[in-house]
Amino acid sequence: MLAAANLRADQAADIAQIHLEAIGGRQRIEALIGLRMSGVVVLGEKRVRFTMIAARPDRVRLETGDNGRTLVNASDGVEPAWEFDTGTWPPRYRAMGAAAAKSFTADAEFDDPLVAGPARGFTLEYAGEAEVDGRKLLRVLVTRKLADTFSLLLDEETYFIVLRVEQRTTTSGRKREIVTRYDDFRPVDGVLLPHKVTLMSDGRVEQEMIMEKIETNPELTPETFTRPKVSGKKENS
Repeated sequence: MLAAANLRADQAADIAQIHLEAIGGRQRIEALIGLRMSGVVVLGEKRVRFTMIAARPDRVRLETGDNGRTLVNASDGVEPAWEFDTGTWPPRYRAMGAAAAKSFTADAEFDDPLVAGPARGFTLEYAGEAEVDGRKLLRVLVTRKLADTFSLLLDEETYFIVLRVEQRTTTSGRKREIVTRYDDFRPVDGVLLPHKVTLMSDGRVEQEMIMEKIETNPELTPETFTRPKVSGKKENS
């Protein structure tokens, strides 16, 4: 049994290495220390503009705007994830709710698990082949820090990650299957990145994020991701 587990781990490591080379190679990937993405989020019939800034290893800031309202969600990878919403009054820099923060930080990792690997606490295991919509995919089971587990499915021909499948718990305690689909891969400074990300919950499309522009290595400051400290007023914890 141990030999089989080791074999699956070795197969996963081979897949991860092929994936890394397929999307651009380690040198090009490591040259990307940050990205600024802008585009539109489609929520049913609604379209909302967004800007996302991400930086290695797990810092992220997402700003969305609609009809004069601005919502900021951010994490510096150290302090609790936070938000700022001009749609509430008075608008305050406040910590996210526990469930929202867990989901947000789970998606904050700059490098995908096959690239980040054990150095970022990811354990990989080959879980066989799957067929989705007539497309043959390779399944890799990913465990993060012996806690969270999810599956990555890679196209057998390109070795791009095309699906991520996981179970998440809602704020009401209900478990649901979350599928993230990655499409429209285009080179960004020599690294192939998806320009369309679709989020599905229990088989239903919840949102589509379409990247219209991706800039590499934007100028960043600690304040880009860190929750501002407001003197004289105590913000919600």
